[in-house]
Amino acid sequence: MIYHRLKGGMDLGRLTAVVCAAVMMFTPLTAYAEVQDKNMGYARGIVAYEKKLNGIKDSGSLLSGAVAENAGTDSSDWLAIGVLRFGLEDSTAEYHDAWEAYITDAYAQYGGLDKVKATEWHRAVLTALALGADPTDVKGIDLLADGTYARSPEHPLDEQGLNGEIWALIALDSCDWKIPDTAALTREQLVTHIISVQHEDGGFSLDASAKDSDPDLTAMAVQALAPYRGCKEVSEAADKALGYLSADLSRLDTCESVAQCVCALCCMGIDPRTDARFSGITDELYSYARNDGGFAHEKDGASSEVASAQTLIALCSLSRLEKGERTVYDFIPDAPVPLAQGTLKDIADAKNMNTECPVHGGDDAPVLKGTNTTGIILIVGITAACSAAFTAVMIFRKRKEREK
Repeated sequence: MIYHRLKGGMDLGRLTAVVCAAVMMFTPLTAYAEVQDKNMGYARGIVAYEKKLNGIKDSGSLLSGAVAENAGTDSSDWLAIGVLRFGLEDSTAEYHDAWEAYITDAYAQYGGLDKVKATEWHRAVLTALALGADPTDVKGIDLLADGTYARSPEHPLDEQGLNGEIWALIALDSCDWKIPDTAALTREQLVTHIISVQHEDGGFSLDASAKDSDPDLTAMAVQALAPYRGCKEVSEAADKALGYLSADLSRLDTCESVAQCVCALCCMGIDPRTDARFSGITDELYSYARNDGGFAHEKDGASSEVASAQTLIALCSLSRLEKGERTVYDFIPDAPVPLAQGTLKDIADAKNMNTECPVHGGDDAPVLKGTNTTGIILIVGITAACSAAFTAVMIFRKRKEREK
């Protein structure tokens, strides 16, 4: 292209470049900021580590190959939830099909997902939603009901310990699911029971009769109670639990403990980076990172899939808090609403509403997650701005030529 020199010495090409640079400089470069973001950087490191560990090409989807082959298990499902909630993958078909096959096969062979652990159903509910599937209808299987309000008396929620009730509440609140009026279980009962077994020091334990509180379970309890903190008794219990966690941060002596605490704070709407009680906790989380991109269970250990997956969810929690989005396990697609205030019954009743899956695409194909539409829109916008700038320069040039 031949550029013409304008009066004053600057050629058309240079002027266009300057105008485009100015446009770009004052454009909110989300894509560029994303690359610079520390949490996103660590998250991408985890994805790279998991791909290498599972023999997946850098250009391939993490939710394929060996990871998809293990769909339905702890190691793969939490990873899937993390990458999809973070928007790090945009292909879910292979994982969805393998996950659905795992669920239906387990029901066909064993009549369910586990004889004792209700949390297998709760994780499955969250995985389904992350994949864009309806957990209340997986080839006719209602994972939500089977894992919460329709449990048989022989296998109650607390058969495996308090985490059965904690994660049942999280699963029910993932889309504010309605519990049938005929069910014996209510949200109010779950919240009340969780609070009732809180220890004097503010912590919780897997077994209510245990003397010592467990930091991981305490952080999980806070995550479950957080949506109800608009009522006095829940707010006090949650604050007391955070008091236990912050009283001695050395209790958080594994990557998973730190990650669960970060998630708890984010669920409570508390920024872990600025809360004085938890000073340095995000840097503590980062300190478990290894050179291969993964995160270790202990600081002197090798990268761990469990630690890496839990860290990924904590990083996602931080990112969602910063962006003002719903918390990591809240899959309702609408914008966040103000925290509900009132009695526990009022708040619980208000959350008892959805009979249909609000994130289901309405067909058999899983919804693709993770497409960076913001980045695409931004690039298109910048291109259009530069095009407009070039057009403006051309008009300016023609005016100058007419003035000669």
